[in-house]
Amino acid sequence: MDFLMRKMTGIEGPIKNGVPSDALIEGISDTGTTISSPSVGPEAPVYELTLQVTPIGGAGAPFEAVVKAAIPRLYIPMVLPGARIGVMIDPLNPTKVSPDFSRIGAAAAPAGMPGAVNMTAAGPGGFNMNFDASGQPGAGQVAAVATGVRSGEVQTIKGSADQLLATGAHGTATVTTAMPLGKTVRDINPAADPSRLDDPVWIFTVEVTLPGQAPFPAVFGHRVPIAKLAAVAPGVTLSVAVNEANKNQEVAIDWDKSPLGS
Repeated sequence: MDFLMRKMTGIEGPIKNGVPSDALIEGISDTGTTISSPSVGPEAPVYELTLQVTPIGGAGAPFEAVVKAAIPRLYIPMVLPGARIGVMIDPLNPTKVSPDFSRIGAAAAPAGMPGAVNMTAAGPGGFNMNFDASGQPGAGQVAAVATGVRSGEVQTIKGSADQLLATGAHGTATVTTAMPLGKTVRDINPAADPSRLDDPVWIFTVEVTLPGQAPFPAVFGHRVPIAKLAAVAPGVTLSVAVNEANKNQEVAIDWDKSPLGS
């Protein structure tokens, strides 16, 4: 379905073996077309973007690229001239790029800088995730984790969010990135509460604050109630509970209390 949509609209699809970089949005033009698909969600508008792209590795002068892309509605308020956005560059054709909307706003700093955090899950089915000192995930890694979950290469934690809310350490979490996984609760756990089966599952990265502790980053998949979809965006603060034995990956959102301040 996504392939047919791309062929019909001329939008850029994922680049196989693409290399992450970033770009400055110089211009935006609405094509008047919208599409719905698992990867971009319902009624995503198709924009033509004029980008000033940083070459792979930062070597050489930035170059201009014009691409068509379907923009998930979550990211529309952030797609503005002057904003920086992540891109994936084709290593075999470096002038070919595709936008990575999970990295819109600012380029992530590399791991190893002061204050950076590296999460390394042991064993098969795990993943690496780097966060910079400001709590932003490394370039392209949210999309890579989402791709791994879809393919089954990255295992999901199927513990009960309700149980974690009852037993975990309670605090708040500020969303740094949020990305639809293209799956529903029904796909992940068909035995779940029937009232939640149609809720979409998203990948979140957040900065968690627990009483008496310094803030720390976390990445996890979580359902989003359909009624709360419009409220999920970077910068939003959520009420959460955390398993302190695995605090960088086991976080449950209390949707009855979230988002805070709404």
